[in-house]
Amino acid sequence: MEDDRHRAWRAAGEAAAAQVESGMRVGLGTGRAAGQGIRAIARRMREEGLRCTGVTTSRGSTALARELGIPLGRLSGPLDLAIDGADAVDPRGLIVKGGGGAMVRERVVASAAKRFLVLVDGPKMVSSLDEWGRLPVATVPFAAQRVAQELADLGPVRRPGQSDDRLALIDLYLPAGSDWSEAAGRARALPGVVDHGLFTGVPLGDVIVGHPDGSWTSGG
Repeated sequence: MEDDRHRAWRAAGEAAAAQVESGMRVGLGTGRAAGQGIRAIARRMREEGLRCTGVTTSRGSTALARELGIPLGRLSGPLDLAIDGADAVDPRGLIVKGGGGAMVRERVVASAAKRFLVLVDGPKMVSSLDEWGRLPVATVPFAAQRVAQELADLGPVRRPGQSDDRLALIDLYLPAGSDWSEAAGRARALPGVVDHGLFTGVPLGDVIVGHPDGSWTSGG
């Protein structure tokens, strides 16, 4: 039986899938909310004859799309739409992603899309990113120890294993009241760092908040 959060993710996924039109090239993100969006797109393909091509951001989203019969393509040109989840969204539109370690591909896909929809449920909408507290950073493995040393004041913890792109993942635990943009910029400037999980510039109106009753609202 679905719990409240799964029902909310499904509502957000269905709202995002409703924005897909036949012929579109669609970025398919990673995580539970994005997975519900992928499932909703597949349902529309079966039930309505929707035609679209997906470009995935991780092995997980690739496997799910293939299982559901969504045709996949390469990121060889612009995308009409991209859908993805988030770990936290604050009232200023600052978004943290990368809990699943796919933020590098997620940013590439989002940047290629004419419109980027972020799918969340209520608990992901926070008054401050301090409530989440964790900023993921992806770095080439050779540089990981050095990056952690340079960011020692931000409590770096390296995750076991590597990302799909064979990058090392380091979580920074920012003290309350930190300037997240400054911390992200500081990390990005270090040699060997490929990307971080702070996303900016997404209109809150493109944040879809699903609710357990099956309804949804925008984050703005």
